[in-house]
Amino acid sequence: MNFEELLETRDKRQTTKMRMPYGFFYKRLIDGKYSNFVEFHDEVADHISFGKFVRSEAEAMENIRDRHQLHFKPNEGDDGVYAIAVEVGHFISFAQLINENPAVVAKKNFIDETIRDLCTLTEELNSHDIFHVCFAPDNVLARKVDNTVRLLCHGSYYQKLEQDVLWEGDEKFVAPEVFNGGKIDARCDVYSLGRFLAWLYESAGLPLELKSVVAKATDEDPSKRYPSVTDFYKAIVTRQVLRRSVITGLAAVIIALSIVGAYFYMLPSPDDVEFVKPVEEPIPDDLMDDDPTLFGLGADLDSAAIDSIVRMRTQQNDSVRVDDRKMREYQAKAEQIFRKQFQREADAILSKIYNKDKMNLSEKDFMVRSKSVTEELAKKEAELAKAANLGNEKSQRIASEIIDQLTTKKMKELDKDYLGIRKKQAEEDNKTTNTTEKK
Repeated sequence: MNFEELLETRDKRQTTKMRMPYGFFYKRLIDGKYSNFVEFHDEVADHISFGKFVRSEAEAMENIRDRHQLHFKPNEGDDGVYAIAVEVGHFISFAQLINENPAVVAKKNFIDETIRDLCTLTEELNSHDIFHVCFAPDNVLARKVDNTVRLLCHGSYYQKLEQDVLWEGDEKFVAPEVFNGGKIDARCDVYSLGRFLAWLYESAGLPLELKSVVAKATDEDPSKRYPSVTDFYKAIVTRQVLRRSVITGLAAVIIALSIVGAYFYMLPSPDDVEFVKPVEEPIPDDLMDDDPTLFGLGADLDSAAIDSIVRMRTQQNDSVRVDDRKMREYQAKAEQIFRKQFQREADAILSKIYNKDKMNLSEKDFMVRSKSVTEELAKKEAELAKAANLGNEKSQRIASEIIDQLTTKKMKELDKDYLGIRKKQAEEDNKTTNTTEKK
């Protein structure tokens, strides 16, 4: 074999073929460059109108500018269209992608972004009455360089073909009505997307919040499915947001309880003093020694009279005695000042962690910041209590009440919808109302 023959052989060489429902997807080296082709299966291409279907789809795809839609041109021979030349790029099927790199499904946002991009493109296609029909792993492509999703041929252009033959091996991903001569519409795409979503989670297990979404999307009865891909995707996002809100809310509650608990743990505990009732001394020694009033009163003087005399003399002798009522007023004022000052300081301190930016921190970073906040609260409580001349027991009780009130308030402000429960209920009520009106 000479050099020219070697080059010719190289140019004709084909790489490994990848089977799709319509044909074999492969790369071919032509003039030093790789080009993508799909060579149609004979049982598909033999249909009398097949070439018309392919040309019609190729023309329509020119108007779909979404980057996740692959474009192509028909290759025609004496017997009509036998293949299509696909735009440049390195593409593999999702079946091949997951088989070669199973860990890709665990990559952050991979599944979410895949479903988002598929739904966005499918929504646009559906708006032009184009339906993909089969989102089987071998009929959904990925760009090799970044694993982003791509679609090629769409089933609604080939609905006049024998559907059992066209989707052989992929029946699980095709809505039942497609095989029964039923209408091909958006509900068929909802069914297939639901199957594809479940397949993506096959190794890790479908999350609990998505099970009801997949169950509704893949219902055998088309009327019980989501009416559009838009509704299907909204349901996915709603469930995921609700789950994240619940987790964030629970984390906030746990951390709030931890702060209050740690706060009391760090404060100095007041010493326990055992109360011993004093022995009653109706007549103090100093009065007995110095006050002649009590002498010569006789043994018949009753205790009431003695007590009256003692109180009178005590008040007379204690020139600096503080009135009990004024003392209570002073204590109440001191408590009021402490409460107002501590509430203002605690609100500013707690705001350092109870905000949307800080709630998105990692658990480790959040706990470190929470510890710092707890120490700051304890320090401020001790400082203000000393200034107001309040005892430890009273100042700690007031501080705990204020911290509890503030954390509850701030958690509600972070999620005014009460962890998505009100929103979810409103959507269900609205749905029920609309269904009733239609009936």
